[in-house]
Amino acid sequence: MKKFFLYAFAAMTAMCMTACSSSDDDNNNDNNNVMNMPTPPYADKAVQYSLDTPKTPENAEEDAPQLKTIDFTESGDLLVEFFKPISKTTVYLKEKATANGNSYTVNGTKMRGTIKVVEQAARATRSGSTNIIVDVAVTFSAEQTYTYTTEDGETITVKKGVPPTGDQALAILSRTWNVLGLILDLKGDDVKAFMTWPATNGLLDLRTTLLKEALDRGVSLTSEEQDELKKTLKSVTITKTKLFALNYTDAPDDVASWDWTDSSKTGIRITLKDGKMGNKFIEDASMISFTFNGNRCNMKMATTFTDNANKKWDAIVTLQLQSPE
Repeated sequence: MKKFFLYAFAAMTAMCMTACSSSDDDNNNDNNNVMNMPTPPYADKAVQYSLDTPKTPENAEEDAPQLKTIDFTESGDLLVEFFKPISKTTVYLKEKATANGNSYTVNGTKMRGTIKVVEQAARATRSGSTNIIVDVAVTFSAEQTYTYTTEDGETITVKKGVPPTGDQALAILSRTWNVLGLILDLKGDDVKAFMTWPATNGLLDLRTTLLKEALDRGVSLTSEEQDELKKTLKSVTITKTKLFALNYTDAPDDVASWDWTDSSKTGIRITLKDGKMGNKFIEDASMISFTFNGNRCNMKMATTFTDNANKKWDAIVTLQLQSPE
């Protein structure tokens, strides 16, 4: 982890390594793991389509983002991955979608159009194939609109993601979680703090909570680090197709994404998927631990770091979530 890794960022991600603290336990572990998780509405339709060849937009410019994978999630979210070949940057967009058979319709502010899936019959060279017909307009900012289309029924061959199996609490974890609040247990050389910030109208403003707390506590932040905390966290998405994402409201393409592995009944391990999105300082192979209470979930992490002023800090963080179903 980078030397200037700061507790505020650690708190924002709320997802590094499993740990516990007496303060956190006293406030959050009553009746843990008593679960009442309704099945998400699209649990049986969740799937990932990975294009064999990334799709270049119709009105492409230099380093235009190429469409790479499409995730339709258990909660009806459409997360589309794009890759910029020159800058080698991965970007995600997220919108709500409607599933009708093998067709997905999205009509949001960031993406509009349809994605149709075609299951083809067996061929001589292989047992079968899955194709998609793409007709989606994507907006990355007010000035950048790209159109990804196929011509006259042309289809794009994709690899269909197969959900993993085994001793995994995927029926519980795989959904888009609403954010209820954030708890920070911070200890330094001469500082101890236990802070709780509730979300307001389903949004967690990191600028007025974590950034303000970091500056008040004397954590040395660069301008880039401060920009990382000028965000509003809206939700967290976990999918059976091994995608983990933090969803912000500040920019159309502001979704921080990881792959997850090693799922169990109490946690998953995440690996950073892109190096240039929000939360880019998170350490690879980090663990998220979970405890449950009804339809609520606590995601906990712990980390130790030294800031730019050479102060040492221990932080234990809990992100409080709730299933919308």
